[in-house]
Amino acid sequence: MPKHGVFRLFPHAVLKPWGGGHLDLFIEKKSDTKIGEYIIFSDLPQFPVHVETPVGVKRLSEFLREELGGLDLSFMVKILSTGEPLSLQNHPSDSDVKSLGLTGRGKFECWTILDAEKNANAYLGLKEKIPVDMLRALPTQNEPLSFFNEVPLKQGDVVFIEPGLIHTTTGRLLFYELQQKSDYTFRIYDFNRNRSLQIEEAIQCVRDQKAVVKNFSTPVETEYFSLAYHRVSQNATINLCGKKMSVITWFGKKATLVLEGKKESITWGDSFLVLEDTPIYIEKNAELNSNPPLENLPILDMLFEAYV
Repeated sequence: MPKHGVFRLFPHAVLKPWGGGHLDLFIEKKSDTKIGEYIIFSDLPQFPVHVETPVGVKRLSEFLREELGGLDLSFMVKILSTGEPLSLQNHPSDSDVKSLGLTGRGKFECWTILDAEKNANAYLGLKEKIPVDMLRALPTQNEPLSFFNEVPLKQGDVVFIEPGLIHTTTGRLLFYELQQKSDYTFRIYDFNRNRSLQIEEAIQCVRDQKAVVKNFSTPVETEYFSLAYHRVSQNATINLCGKKMSVITWFGKKATLVLEGKKESITWGDSFLVLEDTPIYIEKNAELNSNPPLENLPILDMLFEAYV
């Protein structure tokens, strides 16, 4: 069992009808459908994330089972790229999962907006005095989003999606999502994409419809997970917050990650599993400032750290 170390993660790309195209350069596609979700960290079987180990590349779930005694992950990490609206949807809480006769956890999410085109919005929660029963009638409405609170989005916004908060997005967005380890999404309205709906389950899970939106100038701390935003304006040692395990993702120009004397080139979106408070040092090299073909992605020069 590794007491410490840094292990490169190989994410799993998921094509979506609402994909925005930001992330398509990361894989070779045989379809016009764009990447919607880029799963960085998950051991759920439907999301086969891999990890580089001293003996070769393995499924993350296999690595956790063999090397970490079957560590039960409490969170997942994704990057989402949208070009069309997400389905109007709701997620269950832990208690909803049990009452619905399902297994596993509920789904609390936290979005950090990496890039938002002009007029990109979130719709977060039913407007005051709109009855929940209205959700059943949405397919017959000319303007279904008019019943929900419109929230303009910009880079740096941090959106808390509590279980029970009905939500969707419009416009082209790129955001980092930290969530409970769960794949439960109940669609209410899907913008004529002919996918299945789960309206009754969504209604059963409706809770507080007031949204919370903050900024990434302060860290995120919840009962499910935490998220630190490390700004890297020059060469720096990063003191990670997670003492046992962290998942780090780089959102900057090409740089060098120094690990116990070994150097590894990193670029936008590169992610690593870090065990036992391993020291991290980042070198920003002027010779690496060119970033093709990632030059159209938002350069924040920040290291995101998800941990519990």
